Amino acid sequence: MEKFVFLSDSDSEHARETGTSSIWYTVIHDGTLHREQAKQNPWNQDESVFEKRCYLMDDCMVSFHPARFEDRIDRQQDRNKRQYFIEISNQDVSSILISRLVYTWNQVIEFASYFKGLSFNTASWVWKSKKL
Repeated sequence: MEKFVFLSDSDSEHARETGTSSIWYTVIHDGTLHREQAKQNPWNQDESVFEKRCYLMDDCMVSFHPARFEDRIDRQQDRNKRQYFIEISNQDVSSILISRLVYTWNQVIEFASYFKGLSFNTASWVWKSKKL
């Protein structure tokens, strides 16, 4: 699965006049966004005058997943309400680690800070050392 970014730029003078940015990024992931979407400034609809394909580094991605579920055997609804799993993965999502416990919002925000700016390899080591 290829993931990359188009860095696009439009008329910077016109953008300044309209109070918008002339530079924008379009993440291409699984073919969900097409190159055509990188050609138009999302704020003022100007056509891009420059596009550059950039490849993302393999930095760690962090996701939170709601852990709320319905237990149909015990007929209990909203189990683990306001609880979350934390997940880390590499950019192409070929390697994923997901917590085996659930945490509060404040806890997952704190845990996410452990992985800020780390490569996935380093983040994996931190994950194991923190026993998430």
